Amino acid sequence: MKSYAIGIDCGNTAIKAALFDEHGCEIGAVANNYPTHIPQPDHTEADLNQCWSLCAGVIAKLIEQTGVDSSQIIALGTSGHGNGLYLLDTELKPLLGIKSLDNRAASEVTLLQASKGFTDLKKRNRQGVWPSQTAVLLAWLQKHQPETFQKIGQVLFCKDYVNYCLTGQCATEWGDITASGLFDFETDSVSLELLNHYQLADISTKLPPIHESNQVIGTVTEDAARITKLKAGTPVIAGLFDVVACAYGSQASALADTSVVAGTWNINQVVTDELPPEEVFMACKFAENRYLAIESSTCSASNLEWLVERFFSERREREASVGNSIFEQFNRQLEGVELMPTLPMFHPYLYGSTGQDSQSANLFGLKGWHQDIHVVYAFYEGIVFAHLEHIQRLRSAGYDVDRIAISGGASRSEYWCQLFADILGVTVTSTNCNEVGAKGVAQLAMSSVTESQTERLSLSRSPISVMCLILSARSSLRLDIVSTVF
Repeated sequence: MKSYAIGIDCGNTAIKAALFDEHGCEIGAVANNYPTHIPQPDHTEADLNQCWSLCAGVIAKLIEQTGVDSSQIIALGTSGHGNGLYLLDTELKPLLGIKSLDNRAASEVTLLQASKGFTDLKKRNRQGVWPSQTAVLLAWLQKHQPETFQKIGQVLFCKDYVNYCLTGQCATEWGDITASGLFDFETDSVSLELLNHYQLADISTKLPPIHESNQVIGTVTEDAARITKLKAGTPVIAGLFDVVACAYGSQASALADTSVVAGTWNINQVVTDELPPEEVFMACKFAENRYLAIESSTCSASNLEWLVERFFSERREREASVGNSIFEQFNRQLEGVELMPTLPMFHPYLYGSTGQDSQSANLFGLKGWHQDIHVVYAFYEGIVFAHLEHIQRLRSAGYDVDRIAISGGASRSEYWCQLFADILGVTVTSTNCNEVGAKGVAQLAMSSVTESQTERLSLSRSPISVMCLILSARSSLRLDIVSTVF
């Protein structure tokens, strides 16, 4: 009987579930838009009940569409956007959800950057502070909404909340916690010395246990099974910070590999065996004795999504009604655009940036003869130049970047991938998998459960037989990826 694993990818704009077989082949995928609620300017929030409802819905629809028997799904893994806040109250009920495009805490960032302890803070957390960072949002909440802060029972990350709904267990893993601003790389812990800089010493009691990403933290509950169509008792692993999942899923997990995620966030990351220097935007634990040196900001494909939502929504709906994608139409139209200096230019700062200055988006050089596709081109190009800014910072920090594995929305466009190759001056590879993050975490879940099952056979088999089983299991998990070089 064939075995399968499901990978769930919960980002800022969509919740996706994909089914993979033992060979890493994608059998099917389902996605739901993940609405962002804006109760006031610079506030980007999530309805946590809606988040779980949408997630359960994509899992159930995936099982229905693929026709797989849920008993054949042997493992489940979740990846999710980092930072932001997913809070439970003291009774472990949904309290507040904040996505990682939020800018409410910009003034808190300014105060922390001007504080006497900022140099020590940045040395410890290896990223300084920025508005939607988990630590900064907690500090803002304590100051501006103390009544909500006092109700906090658990501080979770996006994927942790989904895992809690699946299993009833509160847990996190090293990727999210080390990228949150709450982790002290100097002491290799969540230290009071660091938390005191945010005046958050008491929050340590609200953080969940930290597990290895491939560790099984629980199993699907009866309640979750009823609405997801999963089998109760299916193992669920701790999961992955989504940028880490994309590195695994795009086969960029070896030392010195570089991966780019052009999605809601602008992610550019290199695998290293040393703690990244302080000038790099963020350090994140990747695996044992491995780190990700990450340069990132909110200046990526979320800007294009905004353009479509605000100005092309009717056209998008018309195309979708006949089975077409507006983005595929853009790609075809862009092939006919003559590149010239008089095309408009776009600065992709709709959601600010992670830099010290508070930037805004701008569209420059707009003329009356420009057509809508010229504006679309400006968005494509501006987003790539934003990635270039981060790639140049990685190069300045001593990392050689001459090849990138790309994932996210941009990876589905050959035209956009060619822009990345030309502007960044690199070879670009993309995979034939639509849901790269889901694949990375599903692969990890399948591997964890398969090896665990193999280990349980060791009491009744000779060491040689067990070794053969392990090698066979690992061999079957190698991904069938066809890379395309642009």
